[in-house]
Amino acid sequence: PTSHTHAHAHMNPFVTAVLLFSLQAKLVLSFWVQNHQDGAQLTSSRISMTADDPVSNDVGCSFSKAFPRYRINLSQLKEPSKDSWFSSPFQGISNSVQRSKLEKMLTQGEEICWDSEVEGVSAMSLLWQRSSQMISNARVGSSEIITLPGATLQLVQNWVEIVQWMSDADDSLLRATLLTSESIGVSVPAVRIELLGTLQDDLEDDLEPIANTDSADVLNDRTRAWVKRILVEQGICPFTRSVTKSGHGLSDIGVPVGKIAYHASFAENAFQLFADTWKAIDQMIKAGPSGKTGISSILLAAPAFDDDFDFWAGPIFAMLEASVVAAKAQGQIGVVCFHPQYATPDGKSWPGFGHMHSLPRLQKWYQEHSESKDLTTDEIAAGGAWQRRTPHATINVLRADQLEAAESKRMSGSMYTENIEKLICSIGSSKLADDLEQERHLL
Repeated sequence: PTSHTHAHAHMNPFVTAVLLFSLQAKLVLSFWVQNHQDGAQLTSSRISMTADDPVSNDVGCSFSKAFPRYRINLSQLKEPSKDSWFSSPFQGISNSVQRSKLEKMLTQGEEICWDSEVEGVSAMSLLWQRSSQMISNARVGSSEIITLPGATLQLVQNWVEIVQWMSDADDSLLRATLLTSESIGVSVPAVRIELLGTLQDDLEDDLEPIANTDSADVLNDRTRAWVKRILVEQGICPFTRSVTKSGHGLSDIGVPVGKIAYHASFAENAFQLFADTWKAIDQMIKAGPSGKTGISSILLAAPAFDDDFDFWAGPIFAMLEASVVAAKAQGQIGVVCFHPQYATPDGKSWPGFGHMHSLPRLQKWYQEHSESKDLTTDEIAAGGAWQRRTPHATINVLRADQLEAAESKRMSGSMYTENIEKLICSIGSSKLADDLEQERHLL
């Protein structure tokens, strides 16, 4: 889906960020970028995390909730000039010297993954891919040095900070240690990853194994059924008129119609989920927005996270957004949160990026644009939530330029009011719940 969005641009020295899906987008400061401090703590690698500002949620309306605030502090580094000595013809000699130094640091059985070609999104994808592969296939105690001469040191250090934030608990699966240091003469971006536990250990300690016999095709068909029912047939996204493509109605402002890429992830932890997500993002960026292979947006379903909306909407999306900032991809993509248990932010706390507008804002728009003004607060919250309730936990990735262009084509207040009235007055929560449940069990 393209850009049923709410986008604004704020330029500052830290970051210009873009968000979001056919239901909300903001070009705003994307993360708290400061010197690294202690962040939230992961108390289970899949289940729960504490937040900076825990909030209690009033019991009552299942369609609205307070969101804890999750803070990931990312370091800002001054990168060397592109015209420096290390970017000169002597670069090859420098890399050889650096590799030799890293080889002397290898422990028994350890290897170096050296890729001088990747940067940005591709570098972020590689880091999550390598760590996910280690968790899935290696033995406890295994380690590897990943070296990315073409990437920035800040990207690699920020990735380490994200992993450290995720891995503060004693039962963490993987440890990441930045090796780049003037004291030891290593100037290329390099990180050592070490396997501290296995996925099986984690499941035995915290969870029952997830029995998911659905194929990727089945999961993607469920997402397509939702796109057809909500976005296309109900017109919730004015720029998505089919289940295969999005970006309709934007050609006059330079946005081409492109393919919707459906993905299914069978990840059972954050490392695997981000590996699948960033692989899909890398493919989208390389494919471009138009043409036979062009990709307009991504919908990635991850059913293992269906039963824990708090973890999905909080820590998972906090880490995903931090990864976007670390890769300096804010000008390329935005990410948006969908979930079968989605709840509209109640406005009492900041949910982070990628979420539906707050209930107070939706109420304000409803009062300004509705002729009847008959809906209750809970019904307005439901109207917001149903726009984000998908068959499975889903990550939507959109192109930033499309989001910004689409913003100029629509009016937020009237559109959200119209959507809420369609869903609640014309259909009703009971029917919406039945339809979603049927989609969740399509075979």
